[in-house]
Amino acid sequence: MAYSFTAASSQYLSSTLSSLSPYPLTISCWFNSNNITTNQALVYIGLSTSTSRLFLFALGATAGDPIAFDAIPSSGGSAVSANSTTGYSANTWNHACGVATSATLRTVYLNGGSSGTSTTSVTPAAANRLTIGSRLSTGTPGVFMDGSIAEVGIWNAALTAAEIASLAKGMTCDKVRPQNLVFYAPIVRDLIDQKGGLAITNNNGATVANHPRVYA
Repeated sequence: MAYSFTAASSQYLSSTLSSLSPYPLTISCWFNSNNITTNQALVYIGLSTSTSRLFLFALGATAGDPIAFDAIPSSGGSAVSANSTTGYSANTWNHACGVATSATLRTVYLNGGSSGTSTTSVTPAAANRLTIGSRLSTGTPGVFMDGSIAEVGIWNAALTAAEIASLAKGMTCDKVRPQNLVFYAPIVRDLIDQKGGLAITNNNGATVANHPRVYA
């Protein structure tokens, strides 16, 4: 079972991270959005005390409905985004992945392709907070998900296009570059980080939902 979030109820999952360097880094998840009219956060890593962050979100309020991989530096300021070249579909499972190779290269993928890049130099602070289904801004959650999320993985490496394609075909995170996997939450009923044993908190009553098809 995945977890389903209702934006109007401000539902999201959260965890405290050990200090996690922003580069190199890969964030991956499956998501099923109920609409293509609002922006919705998928997976966020950042600080609880500032706006500095890296996060994946679905831009339903943007023409073309792309997936974005967003970065804000440790000093704050405006977000810099890499956007996918095609858009996601509502009411179906999609795969999103963001790869932060270096301060000057971030790439986002939708369903294993449609990659878009950003080369603007940005270095977020080392992250100490993770949220699924929302993003934090100086500790305040927002941009809530309206739909379901599953199979969240974070690697301290820049995955290749071929590795990302395998995830989008249904390979589970623990089968792809396992030596670099630092967080893995299948989100199958129990809220457990299977890699690092981190506690995951269900905020405001997100509920279980049907899971995407994956291959363990």
